[in-house]
Amino acid sequence: MSGNAGNPTVQEWQRTAANAGLALIGCSGGALIFNYVLFRASGLPFLWTGVVSAAVISLSIAAPLLIVAARRERVLSGLRQKLNRASSADHLTDCLDSAAFTALTDAFRGGMGRSAGRRGALLVIDVDHFKQVKARFGRSWGDEALRVVSNGIRASVRSGDLVGRLGGEEFGVFLPGAGRENAEDIAERVRQVVADTLFEPGGKRCLLTVSVGGAVFEDQLIFDELIEAAEVQLHAARKQGRNRTSIGMMLPDPETAHPEMAVHEPGGARH
Repeated sequence: MSGNAGNPTVQEWQRTAANAGLALIGCSGGALIFNYVLFRASGLPFLWTGVVSAAVISLSIAAPLLIVAARRERVLSGLRQKLNRASSADHLTDCLDSAAFTALTDAFRGGMGRSAGRRGALLVIDVDHFKQVKARFGRSWGDEALRVVSNGIRASVRSGDLVGRLGGEEFGVFLPGAGRENAEDIAERVRQVVADTLFEPGGKRCLLTVSVGGAVFEDQLIFDELIEAAEVQLHAARKQGRNRTSIGMMLPDPETAHPEMAVHEPGGARH
């Protein structure tokens, strides 16, 4: 008995070769028959009918193959996009993971031309008293709380804004081209949407809130500078009692210690 008889790879190759051989015989036979019929019907020289029949047969074979290849490429392209997204997404919240968020934020800023003012904003969003939520309701409900918050964030931002999970209960939002007013409006919308979301772990009402810190820039800045400035604003929002937003302007002077800040209380009051 041949050693290849039970090998699936060899058997598959043999089937493929047999199918290709049958297809070649069928195409050759079809070309000869078509050539003979065309020769008898048209009265053209046999050489010319051979050229015409070869072209017709080739097109009849090539067209379906091209259609199949195009469909296959669309499927593969979709799979590649899904794979790329899966490899850069946080598995729990479906936001960008920290590495992808940082890289894409830098790429967006690097691609900004002077016509856009090279401006934008970075928000850092922290779930208030998250450790208490996990301690009271358990890890699985803590994970659900993070999903609720991430959904609220994505529902509040603009198309083209980047949303990432920076780690733990902290999220980042990059707002390309946003000025201070845009950043304040989006930050407040995120805070309000999360606070208004019904969260009832085990049938018990639990109020979820977030504190938001943000840094608005109008020139090229590295990501570490932006995140540091946004964290300063986040600390200010927490210090004022949480469930607040605080947005500051990054000034172009590198010796400026901290950006100007304005803390927003729930309801729109400002300090």
